[in-house]
Amino acid sequence: MMRIFAVSILAALTGFGAAGGALAEADTPPTVVELFTSQGCSSCPPADAFLAELAERDDVIAVAFHVNYWDYIGWKDPFATGWGTERQYGYAKVLERGYPYTPQMVVNGKHDMVGSDRVQVANAMVASMQEATARIPVALRRESGELVIVLPERELEEPLHLWLVRYSGAHETKVARGENRGTTMINTHIARHMELLESWDGEPADIRANLPLPGEEGGVAVWLQQQGPGAILGAAKLDFGPDA
Repeated sequence: MMRIFAVSILAALTGFGAAGGALAEADTPPTVVELFTSQGCSSCPPADAFLAELAERDDVIAVAFHVNYWDYIGWKDPFATGWGTERQYGYAKVLERGYPYTPQMVVNGKHDMVGSDRVQVANAMVASMQEATARIPVALRRESGELVIVLPERELEEPLHLWLVRYSGAHETKVARGENRGTTMINTHIARHMELLESWDGEPADIRANLPLPGEEGGVAVWLQQQGPGAILGAAKLDFGPDA
């Protein structure tokens, strides 16, 4: 019964994101979904496709971090980065997983599961919606070629890390070797750049940042995260075309 209930919730959430995007964006703080994946992992394509579905929702910030520890098996993932792999190792330690795995989804920095397990993802997103009222509102806009991040005043127990992530649009890759040899893979919302902008102490602020990696379709996201990496307490995104 619980499994059927979770599936129904996910169907409702997906439909709401597609049909009621503007309302979702206005009324629901975005949920950050990170997927740790690799083109060298045969179990990853279903999770990649699922992330692409979630990325269509206005109330979700979906980002794929391609890891490099599968590269030895015969296919070097062109989108794999050392910093993406390091981020996953950080989660493995904080979430007490012992070791990283693919495909792994992390929802709002605190719930993790196999990235193709739609029931577990649905449960985590329901938990995220229940926690929404406690989230910090973050505004993000473009102004004179820069990003402006607007943060409110908030009493914090400890400073939060303000991260900026630039992600790409869809890429098609013909995989010639490794576990997915002979497969044409489509990956989207790939993390191409990530930087720590500052440690935010809860004071109201308008923070300006350069727009990284111009000339590629996709978008940019910012989020406030407990150190660790820990829970993500506020986030915003902007999508744009290749002339950004």
